[in-house]
Amino acid sequence: MPAQQPPAASPPPPVPAAASVVPERVAPPPGEPVPERAEGATESRGAPLAEPEPRGPAPASRDGSAPTLTWTPLPEAPSSRAPELDRPGEAGAAGGGGSLVEALREAPGLIAEAWSAIEAALRAIRAGLGTAGGEQLDVYGRDARLSEAVAPLLDFLYSRWFRVEVEGAAHVPAGGALLVANHAGALPLDGPMLHEALRRERPELPEARWLAEDQVFYAPLLGTLFNRLGAVRASPDSATRLLGEGRPVLIFPEGIQGIGKPFRDRYRLQRFGRGGFVKLALRTGRPILPVAIMGAEETLPLLGKLPGGLFGVPYVPVTPLGPLPLPAKWRIRIGEPIQVPPGAKETDLSVVESLVEATRSTIEHMLRDLLGARGGVFLG
Repeated sequence: MPAQQPPAASPPPPVPAAASVVPERVAPPPGEPVPERAEGATESRGAPLAEPEPRGPAPASRDGSAPTLTWTPLPEAPSSRAPELDRPGEAGAAGGGGSLVEALREAPGLIAEAWSAIEAALRAIRAGLGTAGGEQLDVYGRDARLSEAVAPLLDFLYSRWFRVEVEGAAHVPAGGALLVANHAGALPLDGPMLHEALRRERPELPEARWLAEDQVFYAPLLGTLFNRLGAVRASPDSATRLLGEGRPVLIFPEGIQGIGKPFRDRYRLQRFGRGGFVKLALRTGRPILPVAIMGAEETLPLLGKLPGGLFGVPYVPVTPLGPLPLPAKWRIRIGEPIQVPPGAKETDLSVVESLVEATRSTIEHMLRDLLGARGGVFLG
């Protein structure tokens, strides 16, 4: 049967004619020739300006929430290339998070507060990184005393520097869940910030843990620091154990490709690995919650890469201020849970691919919505 053609779009309603405005012709200064009109040119007399074309797709609903998802098998494997997203900051220079004058007024106090927090954190890190074991470390390697000592710095970054706003924290259920987020920034601060968001917004839940890929977990100093602060090496066994404890598990399936992409590719989702988080959800029966994080891309934008072999890392990132993050405004949106189909097996590749694509497309939708409503990179 031939494919049915879609109905032709109805013509747009007529646009009312604009009032004709004829500007008064101004004579040139004495002694200067009158400019000649180009051949065939006509004089415009009050022609109305064209309507600007809309930027990017419209959100799916009035409140910006992601559409309700139902599982259906995919006819083909999902593409590894994300569609083009609107670039940040195009909505206007004025931010929605406060005036520039207010921000400049607070700058001296912010700098003093940051320096005090950094000094305390560095003292704690110097003491904590040398810890080889003991009562202060849990089974995953987290050091409670180091976390407590670094807390003022994390609080400063979260509340004052990034001014993080969170939506949808109520969607996180008790009993364990997989929070799957986009990954960005030359240094992966999105894990600690999402962890801090859940600690503040859902204090009744067991403490969340974020999974770190091997390239980050085994990086000298950085990997040890993140492990002492709560990061867990990404592995099926560790994730299953965390879910069994009823914890929210934070997963960044783009991995090193997400934090290693150039700044020109910001907010373009990279490939979501081989669907490990979906297989974990199918094995444990825990729901998947898509999470969109806006702001990390501009906090530590990757401008280039230097060889990192001498430091035991794939590369050394080149950022505007080195390891110091820029004060981009962060917004975190946690979507509604995606329930795995009952009785589905992790060996069913069509189910795995469908759930991976459902999660990925939902995160893309939420990112588009956040970027479309953004007033500015630094003031929000």
